[in-house]
Amino acid sequence: MHSKTYLEKVIYEIHQASSFFLTSRPWSSPTHGFSYDQSRSIKYMDALMKSGLIKEARSDVICILGDWENVAEGIIFTDKALYVKSPKNRSKHFRVCYHDITALNYDSAAVELEITTRNNNEFYIDTPMWSKRNIKIFLEIASGIMEFDHEDRKRLEQIELPGQAHEPLGELAAGTVYGNISNAGTLYGQDKFGTPRGHGFAAERANHLFDKLTGKDAKIIGDDNAKYGADRIVKDINIQSKYCNSGSKCIQECFENGRLKYINADGSPMQIEVPSDKYEAAISAMENRIKRGEVPGVTDPAEAGNIVRKGHFTYEQARNIARFGTVESITYDAVNGAIISTYALGISTVLSFAVSVLNGDDLTESLKKASYSGLKVGGTTFVTAVLSSQLSKAGLNSLLVGSSEALINVMGPKASAILANALRSGTNIYGAAAMKSAAKLLRSNAITAGVSIVVLSSVDVVNIFRGRISGAQLFKNITNTAASVGGGTAGWVGGAAAGAVIGSAVPIIGTAIGGFVGGLAGAFAGGSLAGKASDSLLGIFIEDDANQMIAMIEKSYLQLAEDYLLNKPEAERIIDALKEDLTGAVLKDMFASSDRQEFAHQLLVPYIENEVRTRKRIAPPSTDQMILGLRNVLEEIADREQPLEPGELQMEK
Repeated sequence: MHSKTYLEKVIYEIHQASSFFLTSRPWSSPTHGFSYDQSRSIKYMDALMKSGLIKEARSDVICILGDWENVAEGIIFTDKALYVKSPKNRSKHFRVCYHDITALNYDSAAVELEITTRNNNEFYIDTPMWSKRNIKIFLEIASGIMEFDHEDRKRLEQIELPGQAHEPLGELAAGTVYGNISNAGTLYGQDKFGTPRGHGFAAERANHLFDKLTGKDAKIIGDDNAKYGADRIVKDINIQSKYCNSGSKCIQECFENGRLKYINADGSPMQIEVPSDKYEAAISAMENRIKRGEVPGVTDPAEAGNIVRKGHFTYEQARNIARFGTVESITYDAVNGAIISTYALGISTVLSFAVSVLNGDDLTESLKKASYSGLKVGGTTFVTAVLSSQLSKAGLNSLLVGSSEALINVMGPKASAILANALRSGTNIYGAAAMKSAAKLLRSNAITAGVSIVVLSSVDVVNIFRGRISGAQLFKNITNTAASVGGGTAGWVGGAAAGAVIGSAVPIIGTAIGGFVGGLAGAFAGGSLAGKASDSLLGIFIEDDANQMIAMIEKSYLQLAEDYLLNKPEAERIIDALKEDLTGAVLKDMFASSDRQEFAHQLLVPYIENEVRTRKRIAPPSTDQMILGLRNVLEEIADREQPLEPGELQMEK
């Protein structure tokens, strides 16, 4: 008996080689269509199942050649039987089980297919729309009249059907890599948190984040290190952040040689942002400076209230944000992670939805897959944001300084510029600045990529501690995850560089948009290809735990089939019932079992006994019947040993 997936792939292979449509333009008819696994029309399937035509479950349907509007005409293949319903067909309405087919005759002149069954019934398919020749080829495979050779079977194993459930490597990689790049950008901006004045940079970032979340137009501009420049801008107001242990110290830091250092282009003073708990003292200190004439263009001490800006956080809160493991630090990282994960979720959701629709999934299935991908990537990105930032604050970032700078020195200034400009926002940088920036970005991306791999593999790690997967399976899963993330990151760098070049050549696109779109496309392609390549390569060396468990179940099933004297229809029904419940969780429980063969035995016996209970009760023959049967057998043996002479035969007549 062939599996449903095998028959699906046979249909796909035949349809790819020569369409089931007779016309070269299969969609020339607006209402008729070809569909794998019910994905073309939910309404059609609903109506079809209500019609009572199909005896199998809805999930058993593998292909439909149908009229999407009214179920008036259709040829349906399930994993057990062929159904035909058409007023235009010679045999208008019939069902044939594949194992009952004994002969198939395709008459190309009459353009009809004759199907003969075990009880010598004959059915015909001559519906004009469909290719009878291709239906015959499929039925030959399904019924066992013809078998694919070894090479054909190997090719079938590699086929991924449209709408077939798959792990969305490209979609997950693109969203995960976007999240990693964004989280790495956050770490890049937090690189100074570990310095003696790191709490000042933490305050700057925290106040910026607060303003963004409250709907203000806020930007960080202090990363350009311009002398006496603003740290950030809020609603076109230039702000210099000063977080010191006293209000007077905050103001003192803003003056040099008795004159305010931070002056706007129009000559007015910039706003000085101070800790919320040092605000009053800072106001008083600024008033004294104004009285002494140290603030250009300002003579009224009351103006101190317009120059000094009250920050959203206290001095101690800013210090705690820059530290590892504090409540303020984790809260700050969680808020950052929530923002980034929202974008990552959206990107993965949109990509997954598009891929599902292109693969032939219906709207409901596409939305379900998109939601799964989005939630998985969004959750991964959020956890990665918090963990990677905390690890960086704990000192991991500083430990990677030597190795990252050594690697950048080997790469040189040109390659470093490509890497830096692909992984950061803002204007392009080159030379020594690019090498320094690339080293920082390399450290940040190494941390976020490593953490994301750990997060994505956490379920596998839990399973190995529970004994539900093998060490080899864990190694394979983690290697595939690492390959997808690594390949996606490499794809982002290459795609972003190429996209930026295209964007610079097309002004309407621009380098920023071109780099982002190119990076996203590169991450999608790179992550997908790397993941599949890794899985294919490791598959040569490592057999999946699931395959091993299935092989053991098959072995037990063969033994039990002999013990219970199962016939073919019974065996098929048992397999059909079992496959609905044979999930990945069951196979993992079997792997964790101390006696896997016994687990398989106990798994199968209830299904077999449920089927055996439906057998008709057979009364044993009576003594007279046994004697009569024995007499007939003995007489047949005697007749074969001593054939009658012609004359004796005549006398018997």
